[in-house]
Amino acid sequence: MEETLNLEDILEVIKKHLSLIVILTLLFGALAAFVTAFLMTPQYEANTQVLVSQSEDSESSVNNQEIQASLQLVNTYRDIITSPAVLDDVVSNLELNQSTSELANQITVNNQDQSQVITITVTDELAVNAEAIANEVATVFQTRVAEVMNVNNVSILAPADVGEDPSPVSPQPMINIAIGLILGALLGLGIAFLRAFLDKRLKTEEEIQKHLDLPVLGTVAKFEK
Repeated sequence: MEETLNLEDILEVIKKHLSLIVILTLLFGALAAFVTAFLMTPQYEANTQVLVSQSEDSESSVNNQEIQASLQLVNTYRDIITSPAVLDDVVSNLELNQSTSELANQITVNNQDQSQVITITVTDELAVNAEAIANEVATVFQTRVAEVMNVNNVSILAPADVGEDPSPVSPQPMINIAIGLILGALLGLGIAFLRAFLDKRLKTEEEIQKHLDLPVLGTVAKFEK
């Protein structure tokens, strides 16, 4: 006889194992809060923007061809920003206790489509370090690109400034705790339905009639010793 799981059965399983589900939900939420507070290092971000414009010796009137040329240079400039030619000088100038490759992993360079503005984002455990690195990267890049490509079309549009009381971008306690609560609830539900699926015992008269399709003629009472 084919069994189907209806809403009533689902609610019954949840009700029967509600304490387990609640305990696992709270346990995983508390675990996520503990990991976030004590095991995860806060990370801060600083952003600086550089503008790729036309060269100073170009004509005052800007045409579409010059704009397109500047847009094509943006991708090249993004590679130069994270190249050893720039980052080696940044490490040396700021006397950073890290390698160039490690610094490159802290830097993200992007720009909006069809935009001549490049955003340099630096992530670090200290907000002041993130700000200093972002500004130094922009300054060194501006100097290096003039030497390497013999152009003078890069200017710093917005220096990095984290402010007096910056907030870390990660970890995010509320999100982590919410994820922990959800995972705990899902695990509790999974265990509850697995136990219900594996439990083949018949415990009530209704279950006997449902699964065996036989009438119940009588029951034996349970006496406490």
